[in-house]
Amino acid sequence: MNAPKIAIRRLPGLGSVALSVMLLGGCPKEPPEEVVKPPAEQPASGQQKEAALMEPGVTIKYFGHACFLVTDDSARSVAVDPFDASVGYKVPDLAAKVCLVSHGHFDHSNVAAVSGNPQVVKAAGEATADGLSIVGVTAPHHEPGKNAERGEVVMFRWTMAGIRLAHLGDLGDSLSPDQISALGSVDVLMVPVGGFYTIDANKALQAAQDLKAKFVIPMHYKTAATKPDLPIAPVDDFLKVIPSDWVLTKSDVNSVTITKAEVDKKDAPVRVVVLNYE
Repeated sequence: MNAPKIAIRRLPGLGSVALSVMLLGGCPKEPPEEVVKPPAEQPASGQQKEAALMEPGVTIKYFGHACFLVTDDSARSVAVDPFDASVGYKVPDLAAKVCLVSHGHFDHSNVAAVSGNPQVVKAAGEATADGLSIVGVTAPHHEPGKNAERGEVVMFRWTMAGIRLAHLGDLGDSLSPDQISALGSVDVLMVPVGGFYTIDANKALQAAQDLKAKFVIPMHYKTAATKPDLPIAPVDDFLKVIPSDWVLTKSDVNSVTITKAEVDKKDAPVRVVVLNYE
């Protein structure tokens, strides 16, 4: 079986990563990982600049914990689960037209941190915001039989630039068949992996496989910035269980740009992108 090798090019000035795949011989024992430093910046021709602007895609910026800002080539912007200072990270300073809130806890619902007077979506069901169709799916937010007072969360799925994205909030158990059907297959999955308050590494892997994700961005795990008493696992626990034919990228920046052309590639391996945080 041929196994993929990934080359990563960081776009100068944007703090983002574009991923491209080439098939080479050999089957790795562990998920291949390669980070290629960018060459010295070269001035782009007018045609190159125009082509870059015309290519549809999304840029996903990670602020730590479960907070992201997703923007596209049409100037649409979606913030998800902004947190307050209690988590340990620097409180995000971001602007968006839409803010998704998976549940009302301090580490997911600090809407005041999002400027731009965003339209807030925090309920299950179908919603429209800034021209985007958003589907919210209710899920348990704790391990069965434990911490029942934590209630439920809303998982979100929406499409930007033709790319289907999903954010699973504080999902606390494996996805049910009804939830899998409601979310559908996705191109980019933001999934909690730290356990205790959410699903752990193995259930996160299962969720990615259930939703047939093409890009997987782990979240809600322990880092040097989280409060020491936060009882969640580091991302490495998740990276140990991903299949050997998935491609892993550990980024030293906090954003990644994913194009529509990349998610449409046939037979491409699943790509796991671990982002730094701002």
